[in-house]
Amino acid sequence: MKLAMFGDLHYPMTVINRPDVLEARDAFFEHFLTAFLETGADYHISLGDLTNTGEIAEFEYIFQKVRGYGDRLRFLHVLGNHDTYTHPKAKLLSLTGQRRYGLWEEEEALVAVLDTARETRQDWSGFIDAEQLEWLESVMRKPSDKPLLVFAHHPLYGSTARSTEAMMSLDPSLDIRGVLGRWAGTGLYFNGHNHENSVVREGQWHFIQTAAPLDIPAFRIVTVEGGEVRVELHRLESEALTKWARTVGENMPYYEPYPSAEGNGASEKLSVLAAR
Repeated sequence: MKLAMFGDLHYPMTVINRPDVLEARDAFFEHFLTAFLETGADYHISLGDLTNTGEIAEFEYIFQKVRGYGDRLRFLHVLGNHDTYTHPKAKLLSLTGQRRYGLWEEEEALVAVLDTARETRQDWSGFIDAEQLEWLESVMRKPSDKPLLVFAHHPLYGSTARSTEAMMSLDPSLDIRGVLGRWAGTGLYFNGHNHENSVVREGQWHFIQTAAPLDIPAFRIVTVEGGEVRVELHRLESEALTKWARTVGENMPYYEPYPSAEGNGASEKLSVLAAR
């Protein structure tokens, strides 16, 4: 089983109105999305902030490309705080045909997606409502010897890099660790939001955070095979792509390039043997 995943794409309809910036935006996102969507995988996953301001036109740009691949591509979009800047979640889900949260059971692993986004620009921290939390608790009680892969936008407080900074994690008053701790097997929690690569282990759980493509033109590949889960960073090595990304990132609203996006040397790849 193979999954391709990125976070915090921040596709912007609005950038500084200069020819070089507009050309860089169109070139970067066309190149990056084509490389990502044409990578063979059972799932292609966005970890939220797929769009920069949640405009319908931003979603339509992405999903037009996704739909061009038809049934041979399974795309899962996790809601991020930038995605809900402009429109309510119900409208976005109707537009994209996505589920707010859910569980998919495959031969090699369980795949779960969470909605941690709020519907406000003033608070960009994460939250999980009571209905979803009750559902998540039921998932943790599910008997299975397969690894559980959870995909969300926000990290748990005090887990991955920057997650103790203000509004850079799930609300710390939520006992998400207590819920995840009920899972008897191996768990991997994937998130974005903080724009820095980071990998942290806590007991049977591994927390994997992924930087924004505008800072590091790359996406992660997750392979589950023979009871092993491998996570790798697939870089798109291109001087032109890096230049386009820098031009766009420095000339769009609500986005600041993050200089420490690479993280430490242990944040690029991971190999985990699933407990049986």
